[in-house]
Amino acid sequence: MKRTTAVRTWLVWSTVLCAALGVNYGLTAQTPAAGAQGAAPARQLLGVTVTHIKPELLTEWQEWQKSEVMPTLQKGGVKQRDAWQTVIGESFEYAMVTPLENFAQRDGQGPIVKALGEQGAQAYGAKNRRFVTSVRTLVVAERPDLSYAPERKEPPTLGVLSITSIVPGRVTDYENHVKTDVLPLQKQAQSLGYLVSQTVFGGDGNEFVSMTLVNSFADFDKGPAAVRVLGAAGAAKLATKAAGIIAHTERTVCRYDPNLSFKVGKSTSR
Repeated sequence: MKRTTAVRTWLVWSTVLCAALGVNYGLTAQTPAAGAQGAAPARQLLGVTVTHIKPELLTEWQEWQKSEVMPTLQKGGVKQRDAWQTVIGESFEYAMVTPLENFAQRDGQGPIVKALGEQGAQAYGAKNRRFVTSVRTLVVAERPDLSYAPERKEPPTLGVLSITSIVPGRVTDYENHVKTDVLPLQKQAQSLGYLVSQTVFGGDGNEFVSMTLVNSFADFDKGPAAVRVLGAAGAAKLATKAAGIIAHTERTVCRYDPNLSFKVGKSTSR
């Protein structure tokens, strides 16, 4: 099955995930500082790994993540990882989102080799392959200029991950549409967060991933922000503005998993 996903987030996901990514609540809740006056804010890079787990090994894989994988990653220098599970979409799918300082970080030894050595990393890889049916890696860049991220101290619960492919040559039009139409609606609707990232490597170059954060499934019964703010007729009129800009949109629902997430220096529930 062909996947147009950048993050099952998240993200985002998260990422972008995530699409995410997915997307990382601890980073997107802050506004990156601009460099020189008038310069665009720095865009946080996120490494995203989308994994499909063998159904019969899911519980064992979750325990392995907590007992071995997370400690190994931390020993190898990884300071943060956010885990998102797809709950409406493909089953047994997880997206792991990790901040990247830069692309040069991927040169040299990876964190597993740093922690376990070459032979230990080979054994680790063999064990990991026993659990999974497929793995996909991507790099996405957060777009704070296209996001609405109220400060929050706690991680999100759920997110609607939208993977949007833009018609070639219309990326600027899409960015303007988000800035002038989508973000004001999210603010008026008092959204918990609308987080956008853009695929850099590993997916469609004209792909954007947005994560709309919600507290519970009951929030979906309220309807989308456009309908709540503009009404059905106004929302339909707004949708026509995106005609010819958006080629395809895919939506899934992801749940943040604190048990498989960590941030060095911050306790997480286990």
